[in-house]
Amino acid sequence: MRSRIGTLCLLLVTVVVGLATAHSYFHGQPDTPNCAMSYSRPRYIEQTEFGRSWTRYSAKYKLYLYREGGFDVHNQPFRIPVLFVPGNAGSHKQVRSIAAASSSAFVKLVGKSPELVDEGCVGYDFFTVGLNEELTALHGYSILEQADFVNDAIRYILSLYPKTRSKNRLSSGPGTFALPTSVVVVGHSMGGVVARTAFTLPNHIVGSIQAIFTLSTPHNNPTASLERHVEDAYSRINQFWRHGFRNGTLDDVSLVSIAGGNLDSMINSDYAYVGDLAPPRNALSVLSSGINDVWLSLDHQSILWCAQMASKFSAMMVRIMDARQPTQLVPLDQRMAIMRQQLYPSIDNSVSEPVPNRPMRSDNYRYVRLADNDVVKLHPVDMRALADNSQTRPRKVRALHLLALHKEGSYKDQVVQILYDPRLFAEQPFDASQTNVQLALLGCNRTSTRDVADADVDVLCTTLSIPKVTKLPLKREGDDPKMPVHSLHYVEYPAANFEQYEYVGIEIPTNAGVQGFMQASLIDQPQAVEKSAGNMQLLVQPATIVVPDSGKELGVRSRIKLVVPEDPFIVYRAQLTMRRNPAANALSPAARFGPVVRQSDGRRYESKFWYDKHSLDLAMHGRGAYLPSDSAVELGDETGGTWDGLYIDVWADAGYYAGLELTLHINWYSSLNRMVKRYDMALLAMSFVWASLVLLHQLRAWNSGNRFPGPLQAIERLVRNGTLAVLVVAAGATPVVQGLVAHVMRNTWSAATLVWWNNLFLGVRGGSIATVAVPALLVVVALGFVLCQAMVLTAVCALASWIGAHVTTVDAKTASVPGRALAATIAFVVFVSTFVPYQFAFLVIYLAQLITVVRTQIVTRTQGTADLAQYQFGLLLFWTSSLPYCAPELLVWVRNLSVLWFDDAPADHNLVSMVGYFALRMLASYNTIPCLQGSGVRTTRLRTVTYVCFAGAIASAWVLCMRRPYILYSVNNSVSAWLALVQFADSPLRLIQSADGVLRSTQSADVPLQPIRSTGRNGESAGTSPDLGRNANSDEAVSRKQR
Repeated sequence: MRSRIGTLCLLLVTVVVGLATAHSYFHGQPDTPNCAMSYSRPRYIEQTEFGRSWTRYSAKYKLYLYREGGFDVHNQPFRIPVLFVPGNAGSHKQVRSIAAASSSAFVKLVGKSPELVDEGCVGYDFFTVGLNEELTALHGYSILEQADFVNDAIRYILSLYPKTRSKNRLSSGPGTFALPTSVVVVGHSMGGVVARTAFTLPNHIVGSIQAIFTLSTPHNNPTASLERHVEDAYSRINQFWRHGFRNGTLDDVSLVSIAGGNLDSMINSDYAYVGDLAPPRNALSVLSSGINDVWLSLDHQSILWCAQMASKFSAMMVRIMDARQPTQLVPLDQRMAIMRQQLYPSIDNSVSEPVPNRPMRSDNYRYVRLADNDVVKLHPVDMRALADNSQTRPRKVRALHLLALHKEGSYKDQVVQILYDPRLFAEQPFDASQTNVQLALLGCNRTSTRDVADADVDVLCTTLSIPKVTKLPLKREGDDPKMPVHSLHYVEYPAANFEQYEYVGIEIPTNAGVQGFMQASLIDQPQAVEKSAGNMQLLVQPATIVVPDSGKELGVRSRIKLVVPEDPFIVYRAQLTMRRNPAANALSPAARFGPVVRQSDGRRYESKFWYDKHSLDLAMHGRGAYLPSDSAVELGDETGGTWDGLYIDVWADAGYYAGLELTLHINWYSSLNRMVKRYDMALLAMSFVWASLVLLHQLRAWNSGNRFPGPLQAIERLVRNGTLAVLVVAAGATPVVQGLVAHVMRNTWSAATLVWWNNLFLGVRGGSIATVAVPALLVVVALGFVLCQAMVLTAVCALASWIGAHVTTVDAKTASVPGRALAATIAFVVFVSTFVPYQFAFLVIYLAQLITVVRTQIVTRTQGTADLAQYQFGLLLFWTSSLPYCAPELLVWVRNLSVLWFDDAPADHNLVSMVGYFALRMLASYNTIPCLQGSGVRTTRLRTVTYVCFAGAIASAWVLCMRRPYILYSVNNSVSAWLALVQFADSPLRLIQSADGVLRSTQSADVPLQPIRSTGRNGESAGTSPDLGRNANSDEAVSRKQR
């Protein structure tokens, strides 16, 4: 009794862990949404001339021209063509936010600088395709069809412009614009994969696509590997693209991938990384949380309609257009530079880049008399510019503030840090959306030996180039997303770049309306405070980091480097505590701004900001667990950025705070949802492992002469006999062994072999505790998942059999008729070969098996056929694991029927793909599988091969199918075919004797077998059975004879 209670408790734990994981997936996201809604006035003009003469998919897909109300007055395209491709189950109407924002950005840009029109800035024509809202992520054949249609659409779009541009003059200048030879493609989700697939098809026009922008697109691996054609399509596409950049085919193509990050629950943002597909010259990847003026994680749909994202995306688009070029875009290098400037934060490069010196011309120099300009000599650590008594000064007077550069000591190891409020330099009432507010920076030297505090001393100043500015958002969680986000500006220079100067001069306005502040520091080069924080260490106690070191002053910017593994499964909870400076100036009773924190790493793929928040959740994205499976791919990082830890930058009021303390531990609850995002498909494979073990245990108990146990009894027994413990240990040990072998063989195996080895099981990803814990947890969650399936099926069948027993009369004599079986076989062969996909046939087989289980349970209530009912129920649970692999094709097939499209993939009518299920279903309707008990040669061979089949199925699911679970459908079909073959060995006489409708076992006269001992429910000996086919009726008869 105790063991059973313990088993039930353990099973309850598995269910609780699974529910906790699901709850974390939906409610444990480390980020919160804060998007502003975008608005548009859309019109969609269907291109009716784009019919059968252009594409064979005209009956299925449509092409539209988008027009924004109030801006587009012409119904014909004449600007720069853009094609929007929606994603999985997406609509052509999803283009409206980006198209409307692009129109608005173009009007604003040209309104400020009308001369840009003559330079090729003429706006965009957005086309969009209606793809019948197909489930492209689940159906590989749809990817190819849509890509074929996209190529046809591009050919049609380019054919329009020779006529329309001649009718609509774009410029008042003397120059003419080139006719477009390419189309800019914007793809959302799987639309980005479709756009890349278009390059691989025969109808692709070389050079017709020069720029691809993808939003939340899984480039590296499919998000749902439920079908072989999806995996094949990805393999062909990625191989073409990698080799295309090597052989020059794609030299002029740019690929930009923008992902949503933590809030995207539809795809894993690791898969949006394109550094493994294209070189840095042609590609970049970035998460929306690090893009200036966006600073948000976005879910899968809001990345299209989020006002912040649409505005930033359109601002980038209008800067790369050039209608003077045939490509309608600026050259590749210039285009990539603009996009990096728009999408990447500049802080990663600002320190390393020197200050460019202008040519020494007279207009670069000026003499400044200090007394006339109200000069303030600044403290080298803290500087604040205020509008004190500014009412008495003339408007638009600028004060020159000097920061002394110390030449002695470690001068070359110092940096100048400047943090300022851009309102300080605004010449007009400040708007947070202004982007042209810049710092006025001078390099100054004294003209005499006297101190600058003397009123009659002049300085000679040189105007310096304005450095790159990093914007620090002052945005708290929950702020109104409709309000513009105010930001501080930060620049940082190595002091060595000012060798020829004694002072850094900063001009600050002192007119009556000035507001804001500035802090400038000359400090030692800020070295990242390193802290090794392995996950095993964090399990014992949190890690604490104190900044700055003893004896040093807190700078404007401090950096902490957390030496942690590249582990996408772990979410770290960081607690930030600021220490106030007891000697703070009386003028600063409070901090001028709250601390701004940024998370980043060396790859520039992901960065994230927090403002005035002291509890931070740190999570990371990057490479997925599975590397690209291409023999030409090397294991090194093609982008040049490598993982060397997690960086935490903190900007704080250096005059108010004296230091900070960061405490780090693991946020286990939020970490659970990251496992779901990355290994949801692996859960299907691990569930198949448990379903196979359940059926195998049932067969072993049956072959041992015991009664046929039910699935719930089998699950309980698997837990009690240590199978669960063995699988947990094996799951934790497999990646360890996998990593050790890869490390030992790194110099022996080829790169392709190492990639293949890496992609076995769950993929090798770093050496953290998650490498061991995640597979072990997956085993437990999968057991709970299968247990829930068994309980639900048990409840459904019990309820249906109870209703059936009171409504109809069913007995063994009417259970099956061979004539019906023959008719069903003929019907299935005809329909699957011609019209319906084999997935539909499996669904019918599954439903028929469900009805058979219910019917047999009704018979069990009256005539006692428990073994047959349990056997059929075990098959039902075993086949449940194949249902997910049939759903995609069935959904696409039904949707195609709705538009009268009957052109299916030839592989959908493969009879072999359902023959095992069908044969076992027909044979299992008559009798229980033969009992393979005894030491006879034939019995031993059948039993051994049966167990080997199950072992092979489990091994293939364990090693190969975690990444490609669709293979399990064929594995399940093969196992079912073998069980049908075993059952068919005893079926001829059964079929003959069941002609009268009686379900019973017969002896196989030509096969002498060993006696089979069977036991009744009470465990006593129940006699022998000399045949291969003992079934439930014979057992019940023996049991009744005992009683």
